[in-house]
This record gives sequence, structure tokens and C-alpha cells, in this order.
Amino acid sequence: MWFALLLRRLALLPWKALKAVGRGLRACYRALRAPAGRLAVQCSVTTLALAGTLGAGYYVVPSAGPAWSFGTEPEPTPEERPLVLSPEDAPAAGLPAETDTASEEEGQAADPTETPAQDAVSDLNSWARSLSHLGIPERVLMSYGRAELMSAVQNPGCNLSWTTLAGIGATESNHGTTGGNRVTSDGTTLTPIIGPDYEEEGPMQFLPSTWENWSADGNGDGVSDPHNIDDATTAAADYLCHDGRDLTDPADWYAAVHSYNPIDTYVRKVYDRADDYGTKSTA
Repeated sequence: MWFALLLRRLALLPWKALKAVGRGLRACYRALRAPAGRLAVQCSVTTLALAGTLGAGYYVVPSAGPAWSFGTEPEPTPEERPLVLSPEDAPAAGLPAETDTASEEEGQAADPTETPAQDAVSDLNSWARSLSHLGIPERVLMSYGRAELMSAVQNPGCNLSWTTLAGIGATESNHGTTGGNRVTSDGTTLTPIIGPDYEEEGPMQFLPSTWENWSADGNGDGVSDPHNIDDATTAAADYLCHDGRDLTDPADWYAAVHSYNPIDTYVRKVYDRADDYGTKSTA
């Protein structure tokens, strides 16, 4: 008897399940006919369509989606001010040999055992030490000052300032210290500095082809080495001064630095740093 009752109940289970499904479908139908239900369906369909489109775009063309869809958010590029130079804007020279003038005014006699070359090195040493607050390595600052003095003889009328060379050196290689490097006592970088884009060479970052045309032996050792700060600054001075430029003329100064790297933002960086060094060195 009980077994027959059990079989009957088991036989009714599919029918009860079907009735429950029917009641659920009728409830869903009534809900969908209501305004809130229709809005929910529309939102769900729109969300699924958008997700599907983004997902397909990511796999077909990964870089075509918005930056946040693959985990990065690019920073906005700051707007650069246009570079405008007026006649009074040329960076100041900074007087690299002012210690020699000071000694003459005080009537101090030079040591008769010293040669003129030794006197010049001593003056540059004193001058570089007096400007330690600029944050430029002393050996590199001496080379900038020496290149200005040499350029005054080799490029008369150019009026190149050491501050312009320092502005370029700061922008190109942080005065030969980029990547933990440094300039040794003989003026050569501890390890070669090679640019990442065009294999630029040395602390002043000469292109190999440019160095081939403008190489210089700034320290008189018989070798022209782009990784030696004396050779590099002398070559840079010659390059900036060619074509009869007068670097106290803002137009010539701009043309010279722009020819070194023809990007206006680069010229602005060099100008700002050169102007800062000139201001701080004469304050």
C-alpha cells in the first residue's frame, strides 16, 4: 500500500515542478509588463552589449580601447609656452675668469714659478669652487669656463657664455652624471654615455656624424674624444658659434641652440637652465 502511494507521489513530481515553473514565468511576465521592469531589461541589454563590444575590441585591436580598459591612464601632456626672446634675455656670461681680475686689482704678484697655463688652471679652479652652490660638478664647471675662454680666441665675435654650455650639458646628460655616471679628474666620463635614440655620444651628446665633422681636442692631449668633457665642450662651442653667430643676439642664440637639437621645448629647457646659472653666479 505504502509503496503504491510513494510511486504516485513520485509520478506527480514532474507535474508539480512544471506548475512551479509556470507560476514563475507568469510572475516574470507581469513584472516585465510594469514600467520598472521594462527599464531594467533595457539597462541590462545595454550593459551586456557595451561589455561585449569592449571585450571584442580588446582582443581584436588591444590598443584601440580607452586607456582604463587595459589598466593605464596616460598623464596629460603639459602645454609648453612658446619661446620668445627679447634683446635683454640673452643669458649672462657669469665671468669665468673673474678671480684673475680680482687678484690684479688687489695688487697681488703672481708666483714667478708658475706658467700662464698654470695660472689659468688655478683661476678656473678658484672660480669653479666659488660657484659650488650651482650644483655643477667642479671638474665639469671648469670645462665650461675654459671652453668660453677658448671660444673667445677661436670664435671672436661669438660671445659664447659658459652658461649656455652648462644649460646644454644639464639638459643632455645632467653634466655627465646621468645613470650614476661621473666625470673623472682627467675630464673623461667614468663609463661611455650613449643616447638611447640615435646613439648620441658623451656628456654633450653629439651624434656620431656631427662629432665626425666638429670633433675637437680641447685638452691638448692629441685625441678627440666625445666622452671627454674638455673635448666635447670645445666642439660644442665651435658648433654653436659657426656661421658668424653672435650669441648676445637672441635670434642668433636661439638659432644656435635650436640647431643643436631642433625642438622648441629643448631650447626652452636650455634657456631656463642657462639663465638660472647666470643669475645665481652673479648674485
